[in-house]
Amino acid sequence: MHTVVRRLARFALAILALSVIPQAAAAQEGSLAGVVRATDGSPLSGVQITLTGTGLGVISGEDGTFRLPGIPTGTYSVEATSLGYAAWAEPSVRITADETTRIEITLTDQPVALGGFVVSASRGVERVTEAPATITRIDERELDMSVGNSFAGALKEVQGLDYIQVGSTAAAINARGFNSSFNNRMLMIEDNRISVLPESGLPIGGFTAIPKVDLAGIEVLIGPGAALYGADASNGVVSLQTKDPFQYQGTDVEVAGGNRSYIDAQFRHAQTFGNFGFKVTGEYQEVDDWDNQLTYVSGGVEYPEIGIDFKSQVKRVSGSLVNYAGSNRFELSGGWSESDGVGQTNVGRNQFDDWTYNFAQLEWSNPNFYVNLYRNQSQAGNSYAVNRYSVNRVVMPDLTDEEVKLESDWPSDGRLYGAEAQGRFGLDFLDTEVVLGAQYRRDQVSSMEEWLTDRFTGEDVTIDTYGFYGQVRSALTDKLDLVLAARVDEHDNYDTQFSPKAGLVFSPTEDQSLRVTYNRAFKSPTILQTNFWIPNFVPFVGVFGNTTGFVIDDGAGTVLQELAAIEPETNTTWELGYKGVLGERVYVDVTAFRSDYENFFSPLTTIANPFGGSFASFADSGDPVVDEDGNPQIVLTYFNLGQAVLQGIDLGTNVVLNDRFTLSATTSLYDLQSVDAPENAQGEEATALNSPTVKWTLGLDAVNLGPVTAGMTLRHVTGYEFRSGINAGKIPTFETVDLMVSTALGSTGADLNVGVTNLFTCRSANPATGEEDRACGFGEEHVEMVNMPSIGTNFFVGLRYRLR
Repeated sequence: MHTVVRRLARFALAILALSVIPQAAAAQEGSLAGVVRATDGSPLSGVQITLTGTGLGVISGEDGTFRLPGIPTGTYSVEATSLGYAAWAEPSVRITADETTRIEITLTDQPVALGGFVVSASRGVERVTEAPATITRIDERELDMSVGNSFAGALKEVQGLDYIQVGSTAAAINARGFNSSFNNRMLMIEDNRISVLPESGLPIGGFTAIPKVDLAGIEVLIGPGAALYGADASNGVVSLQTKDPFQYQGTDVEVAGGNRSYIDAQFRHAQTFGNFGFKVTGEYQEVDDWDNQLTYVSGGVEYPEIGIDFKSQVKRVSGSLVNYAGSNRFELSGGWSESDGVGQTNVGRNQFDDWTYNFAQLEWSNPNFYVNLYRNQSQAGNSYAVNRYSVNRVVMPDLTDEEVKLESDWPSDGRLYGAEAQGRFGLDFLDTEVVLGAQYRRDQVSSMEEWLTDRFTGEDVTIDTYGFYGQVRSALTDKLDLVLAARVDEHDNYDTQFSPKAGLVFSPTEDQSLRVTYNRAFKSPTILQTNFWIPNFVPFVGVFGNTTGFVIDDGAGTVLQELAAIEPETNTTWELGYKGVLGERVYVDVTAFRSDYENFFSPLTTIANPFGGSFASFADSGDPVVDEDGNPQIVLTYFNLGQAVLQGIDLGTNVVLNDRFTLSATTSLYDLQSVDAPENAQGEEATALNSPTVKWTLGLDAVNLGPVTAGMTLRHVTGYEFRSGINAGKIPTFETVDLMVSTALGSTGADLNVGVTNLFTCRSANPATGEEDRACGFGEEHVEMVNMPSIGTNFFVGLRYRLR
């Protein structure tokens, strides 16, 4: 079967290339070029210039100029949008074969761009009000205004997103509930590159090789995205887009410091030579993070946590070489990071020690087609499990600390190889746009024969996945669009997965739309869930993946429980949404949804304890689960259980108060309608919502205050129960206030940025004792994740210098 699928994959890619490339080559094409300026004549960078209804677009560079090649001849409506400026449109721009049409664009001040354009919802440029999904775009200016030097801080006000601060610079994100301490239901993408750790399926997050200074924008898609993005997009997609060296030329240097010994230095340099351009970036960051201590229980004995270091440190470098050849764009890029710090798991915490991540990518694109080839690699370095170290340090007193760390480590070499080809073309006679694509992904992981099944096979764990997707967007009338999409995934270990998507988008006016959509997404088990194999994780406790199922008996032949092999989890969601610009001063995005989940993944769970009278054996062979010497094991594994129905509303709005002030707000209301799960701890943990049923943010942004720009964010999270493995407890209700002020330092080309997170906090429980104790004040600490440190005020001061 898989041989046939591989041949089909190669065939599909070849057909896509052969069918689309000649169309692009044969068509008569011209170019669009020009410059974007403010009303005072100064150039504007980061402006999105789009040919309406074509999926073609470009972003203006630092000097305000732009060039969009490879446009089929004809007459187009051109639009330009940017945060802080009113939208601009020219309804009739003529593109002539082999010529460059030049236009000049002047944007007038407006504190917020109401509407704008996005690419993540349909994998092509479209107006945000017409996108068939809840999607938020954070552009370069908003990133500059976000507090701190990590991109994560910019996600706090994203509509529908759970933002969980777990450290001074670290955060976890989720959407629409069913979170966990090891959550991999959100897909992370960087420049069209799947960016997850192949060992665990987790988004790379802070391991990214991209510094904030090189980010052109972030898009966050809330809800199932598997139809276009595949298995890891069960609850949503976070897409990072870096700056093109042609569009963003020059040198950026930023140095920042703060409390808790925080220091950060970033730089970016980009330059062009004819049709070639390159960029290089780098960053060094460290902080003495917030800390706490846990106690682990093994064999009924308590072991205080030792061997943990909360100092967080990261180094990053990246770069790319770009060539423009007519309508074609070629890019070769790569990056590397090394990180130290602490990360939470379902059974304890990991100490990251010289954890490295790197990538290499080659991409070719033109207005109709692109091919993307890449490889990501993560290596654990000297990282180890703190819970194992804490136990082993006591039970192995004759070993040195370094030897105990080796007994508790996670050696790994995880590689993710990816390839994608996509074609986009229009059927003008049907007023229809078609997107077709194919993907190949290989996850290949070695644990150095220590904690995965390569321990006894001697071979890397390798999983191949092939995906084929397509989307059709067709105008049924001048106001009603039909969107149909589907994806088929072939996985080495599971049956074929089919992910359909359907939607109707009604747009009575240009900036108003109503939509109803249907999505089915799935989440494949990770290598951890299928190939974990580590007897004596701590003495007599073993962790095993679940590919065959287990039978649990009482030792006398009476079967107590049978567990099937783990299989994909599914999420089927209906949405009803409205997006619109009201009176040129208010933007509203509201979505009501219902999601049906099946086959929840359990957390890492004890299924048998021979010292308590229950024994596990493998379902296929009947062999008992023991270590290599035949010693009994308390068995931990993963399995499927439960169903649940979740309903909710996500609401976001921006209000232009005047030419200086803009008010923004988001709120989410969730209701877990029903849960069908076993009446035991495993069922409760796996189907726990683990998210607030009510959360909201309120923001106020100020511009045009002379050289000063300022922003303030108030965030509220209603308290909720959290259960995920050993991490069980209540996260109390809290409110926090963040503040940012930026000012230009005369004509020096430098900006001074001051940011404070958790400047003022209200919390409903004492973070030290967990007892109810409502308190508000400056510097108050609060808890955002069970068994992680309480968080206090972080203060940042940064100086950014731009040389053009």
